[in-house]
Order: sequence, then C-alpha cells, then structure tokens
Amino acid sequence: MFTLYKLIRNLFKALTSDAAPWQIFLGTFFGTLLGFLPIFPLSQGPSPIALILIGLVLVINVHLGSVFLFLGITKLLSQVLHGPALLVGEQFSGLAQTCADIPFLHLSHWSHTGYLGLTLFGLVCAPLFAIVMYRFCLWFRVTWRDKLMEKARLLRAGSVVDHPWLVRLACWFFGID
Repeated sequence: MFTLYKLIRNLFKALTSDAAPWQIFLGTFFGTLLGFLPIFPLSQGPSPIALILIGLVLVINVHLGSVFLFLGITKLLSQVLHGPALLVGEQFSGLAQTCADIPFLHLSHWSHTGYLGLTLFGLVCAPLFAIVMYRFCLWFRVTWRDKLMEKARLLRAGSVVDHPWLVRLACWFFGID
C-alpha cells in the first residue's frame, strides 16, 4: 500500500515537474499495455511482446513513474476482469487458432483465449487511459500548478497565506519546493 502511495505521489510530482505531457502519455500507454499482457507466466517463458514493450519503455524517454503506476493498477484490474476476458477471448477463438500457428504470437501466449482477451482489453484501455492522463496533465499545469507555486513562494517569504498547513501539505505532496 505504501508503494502505491509513493507511485501516486511520484506521478503528481511529474505533473509539477518539467516532464513533457507526451512522456506521461506514453508512460501511461505502455504501463496499461504491460498490465494487461502476460509478462512472465510461471508455467511458460517470458512473452516476447512484453519484453519488446519493456525495451521500448527503456529506450524511449517516457515517465517511468506512470509506467509503474499504471502497470500495477491494470495488473490488479486484469485479475478482476479475468472472467470477462476469457469470454471475449472465446469469441475470438479463430484469432487464437491463427496465433497458435505463428510462433512469435504463440510465445506471446495469444493462443490462450484468456490472455488474448486480456490483451484485447489492454488494447482498448491503453489509449483511453493515456488520453485521460494527457488531458489531466495539461489541465493541472494550466489551472493549479502556478497557483500552488505562488502560494509556496509566499509561504517561504513569510507572508500570510490562508491555511498555511494545507499549503505546506499540498506543496509536499506535489513536490513543489
């Protein structure tokens, strides 16, 4: 629980930092995809598609805090959606049969209908979550970041601010010095 709190706090620090919104967008996108993909099932080897995505995360300059945050959130969400994902995967059983014949996709576990359904959920959720985070990042930077930074500057200067303890708490949480 403490680790999730630290990841959320680091994500809010990224919103106030100089990280570009596209870095947070791509971090959210890749984290969501990785959360729904089987990265390393215990009975099989690692998934090549997941390893390629991890390599892209390391090569492209994305925000790692959002990758890990959305990886954790969507991994929990994938556990909850395992039953519906199996039903969706059974609807695409022809695609699963085709993936069984292609070695790369078979190694990525897409021949299993449950993993295929989770991957399809990930392909739908990843752009949605990424767009929401991109818009939230832009909204937060336009409306709240400058106000918090101004109140933090007044607080450091010794000027009177409404609710100084609340301003200190918000500045600590958002990582504003």
